Amino acid sequence: MHNLPAILHRALAAGIIVTAAVFGGRPAAAQQRGAGASGASTASGRARRPVALLVSDVSLIDGTGAPLRAHVSLLLRDGRISRIVGAGEAPPPADSVIDAHGAYAIPGLVDAHVHIGTMPWAREAEQLARALRGGITGVFDMAGDTRSTGDLARAVAAGEIDGPSVYYVALMAGPAFFTDPRVLRSSLGYAAGTAPWMQSITAQTDLVQAVAVARGTGAVAIKLYAALDGALAARVAAEAKRQGLRTVAHATTFPGRPSELVDGGVDILAHAPYLVWEGSPPTDSFPKRARGDFLGVAAQSPAIERLLARMRDRGTMLNPTVWIFEEGQPVDSVSRARAPWMYAVTKRAAALGVPIVAGTDGLFGVRGDSLPALHRELELLVTRGGLTPMQAIVSATRNGARAIGVERTSGTLEEGKAADLLLLDANPLDDITATRRIRAVIKAGVTVAR
Repeated sequence: MHNLPAILHRALAAGIIVTAAVFGGRPAAAQQRGAGASGASTASGRARRPVALLVSDVSLIDGTGAPLRAHVSLLLRDGRISRIVGAGEAPPPADSVIDAHGAYAIPGLVDAHVHIGTMPWAREAEQLARALRGGITGVFDMAGDTRSTGDLARAVAAGEIDGPSVYYVALMAGPAFFTDPRVLRSSLGYAAGTAPWMQSITAQTDLVQAVAVARGTGAVAIKLYAALDGALAARVAAEAKRQGLRTVAHATTFPGRPSELVDGGVDILAHAPYLVWEGSPPTDSFPKRARGDFLGVAAQSPAIERLLARMRDRGTMLNPTVWIFEEGQPVDSVSRARAPWMYAVTKRAAALGVPIVAGTDGLFGVRGDSLPALHRELELLVTRGGLTPMQAIVSATRNGARAIGVERTSGTLEEGKAADLLLLDANPLDDITATRRIRAVIKAGVTVAR
């Protein structure tokens, strides 16, 4: 997974030096990256990368949803899976061999809802290195300052720092949203709503130009946030598709309803609790987005059932982000009603065949867990959201790659695809928490220093 921001992005971001200082300052590239926390595997692993690495005698869970295959060997060459050899077949020759007897191989995990680029550059680089060591080989950033995010993406792709491959969106919303302090922090140096990655749009906006400018930042998708009606959201989705970008939206964009976003061609709806607004009167009060009428609109109501069926039929993905609502928000009367509602609607969506894509809205947890929060997200999706362990694994592998738009080259362990995988000491199909029992992380065919 690689994403190189366009040169246009750098031209548009002429204020980068001033902004870097505001974000905590960043040393010169050679000094910073030479002393980064991720230097060990960059300096050792990549410099001595074998021509071919064989992972032998492993139990393979390939991320497609297919049954586990025992006693399989994987030949990794030049960052790709060159061959998959089944039980009883002679393994091909290799320059280096990992004896994976007793281990379980799954694709590298994708956290398809993070927000990076908000801390000083060195801390962000360290966080990405931690995430990689914790099994995350790809992240999808859902809006921030793409001057920072794009540089992190480039540094990972160039091998200057260790981390998951970084992909990101450019945000569009109605003018009323651009008083949000998060937006203002992420577009320092620009008048509110004018940054290429944080654009204010209306029905009069030239969307061909707006999407082209967003694409020039290196974004792979447009995120629709708030103060947008369904008609304008549909126009953005159509133009984004025409220019080769995907579209992500908060599941309600106020006043745009979930069904309007689905019918308008949005690819991914984020945050399962926001689906409650399908059964509520339209409103433009987007600050209420997580505080819907969870007692008055049942998760099993006809309105929600029709919505989920439309999502299934259109192939619209649901990004539930249950962890952030379960453990990252204050506990009050609304949250106590919200939690069972979001689990019920996630379970029903999965049962109907709505594609579920895992994401945390956090990357790392608030409980002091040293592992990325995606492991907890997967646990909650299974234990409370009703997904099977296999469905949870697919949500964070194949579906994560599909959400980004790189499913042809990444996300599953198949011949010709990226050699991004985890070796686990226990079977995650028996217990999803086994994703935490990491024996080794391999990214682009290289074993990551632990």
